[in-house]
Amino acid sequence: MPIKIQENVALAPYTIYKIGGPAKFFAEVRSSEELKEALKFAAEKNLPFFVLGAGSNVLVSDKGFDGLVIRMAGGEVKVDGDGLIVDAGAMMAQAVLKSAQAGLTGFEWAIGVPGTIGGSVRGNAGCFGSEMKDVVESVEVFDSKKATSYKLQATSCEFNYRDSVFKKHPEWIILSATLKLKKGDPKVIQGNIKKITVERTTKQDIGTRSCGCIFKNVSWSRKDIAKEKLLDRFPALAQFKDQASIPASFLIDSAGLKDRRVGHVFISPKHANYFVNEGGATAEEVLMLIAIAKDTVRRKYGISLEEEIQYLGL
Repeated sequence: MPIKIQENVALAPYTIYKIGGPAKFFAEVRSSEELKEALKFAAEKNLPFFVLGAGSNVLVSDKGFDGLVIRMAGGEVKVDGDGLIVDAGAMMAQAVLKSAQAGLTGFEWAIGVPGTIGGSVRGNAGCFGSEMKDVVESVEVFDSKKATSYKLQATSCEFNYRDSVFKKHPEWIILSATLKLKKGDPKVIQGNIKKITVERTTKQDIGTRSCGCIFKNVSWSRKDIAKEKLLDRFPALAQFKDQASIPASFLIDSAGLKDRRVGHVFISPKHANYFVNEGGATAEEVLMLIAIAKDTVRRKYGISLEEEIQYLGL
């Protein structure tokens, strides 16, 4: 059966933020064959396309997107020896639970990441000191320009902090990822998952209408960051001197921005890098609050915050 291409579909329900206008065209795909069919439709009509996963780290314009949105709807997780083969549309939590059932360790940290495997590989998602680059062995990719599929080894994915080669090549669409894990004690694995779940729920606004962390943490290795000068001017930053980066949440919080709001969006009092939609918020309100945070932190610390979220139609 041919895939169903819908017109003028509201995107807000397909994002965790619950913000955004309609897509001119919209299709849900459940296999690589359906994905290729959707891409063929976009090519024939000369349309821009956007591949949407769980919608957990994306802000959609109030005007929507004048192209084709392809939603990866679900996927399988297969145990393969000491690893997993995971379809791009499968949720991170789904893969974590499958690994636990198989007695595989090394992926427990991902239980609180609300996105899909595809989106998490693309953005090298991570938390609690671990990232996708630590577990990805290879990625199956479809090149929409060349209409061909191939496998990329992790060494070719150019993983960096919240970055990968896939951000540089939007025409490369992730179909699946092979994760390399280790055998472990099922009871210990389950205990780790519970501990991480409690810790993340306590510290972050899990379950709210937000899109996760708005900004990247500020790496000390950034070319525009003069570490010694910053530590000299701002002694409070010394607590992070032995870490890889300064938490963006600390900078926003110390700039006095917790609870700051624009319209129906406010900066979380629990975790200052979460901008929460209390209901009825617009993308414009989120953008205004982002601008306020960037300007305030730049004025206080001389540091430019960089967005981690992905924009669609903006």
